[in-house]
Amino acid sequence: MEECIESALNQTYSDIEIIAVNDGSTDNSLGILKKYEEKIKIISKENGGVASALNTGISVMSGEWFKWLSADDVLYPNAVEELISEAKKIEDKKHIILYSHFDFIDSEGKLIDHAIEPNYNNLDSFDFNVILLDHYVGNGTTSLVHKSTIDDYGMYKEKIDFEDYELWLRYCVLHNCRLRLVPKILAKYRIHEGQLTKEKLKKGIVVTHVLRESILNKLDSNERIKYEDALKQYKKNKSLTEKAEYFVRYYLFKVLPPSISKCLVDFYWYTRKKKW
Repeated sequence: MEECIESALNQTYSDIEIIAVNDGSTDNSLGILKKYEEKIKIISKENGGVASALNTGISVMSGEWFKWLSADDVLYPNAVEELISEAKKIEDKKHIILYSHFDFIDSEGKLIDHAIEPNYNNLDSFDFNVILLDHYVGNGTTSLVHKSTIDDYGMYKEKIDFEDYELWLRYCVLHNCRLRLVPKILAKYRIHEGQLTKEKLKKGIVVTHVLRESILNKLDSNERIKYEDALKQYKKNKSLTEKAEYFVRYYLFKVLPPSISKCLVDFYWYTRKKKW
């Protein structure tokens, strides 16, 4: 956590407000935060989950742009400056969500790999939304969102998993926002051993399907059919590697014993990294 806080404090862009939400922690998190209480705003609340903590921070922020940072993750010193610099080029700030490439690090902070995101900046909104409906794009810890977007289109939905994916879908599919890639590595995303397990992947499949359906259900029937047809075609046109990943996630994880789940997890990461 200290590395996370230090990375926020040591940004080359200095006009920032740092809000730390202590979401009912039972470890020494509050003690660590208090070391920085002269430099950051600390809010303590009962545990309510990630979305609740994010919404608490948003409700008291005074800045024009919102950026989240998970306690395990780290920003490179130029992260905010690069994102704000790109944001200043955009006329319609309300309908753009910025995100960037990032690095994977392990629990000790050692670099594992680079996540180089596909660049969809030149796709039209409909084609991009089809991709987003198929799978999550970006990384919440690299994102930057204008406060007016949140004010008009709503905060994070609480008491669900994958709250950032739900927000992306809601903003993009229902309110014509766009995710815009800043093609630079601006953050370190920490991966812990056991973070990607058979159980979590299976849960993720169910939850993301429910989120997609909940968004599509809010469209008129003609628009929904158009998206569903395009999504079917997109899935049909996937490469063999992408189809193999789909088969592993949606079928093998459901029927094969836990003893071989690690091999499947390794394969999943391999196929994901091929996209980056």
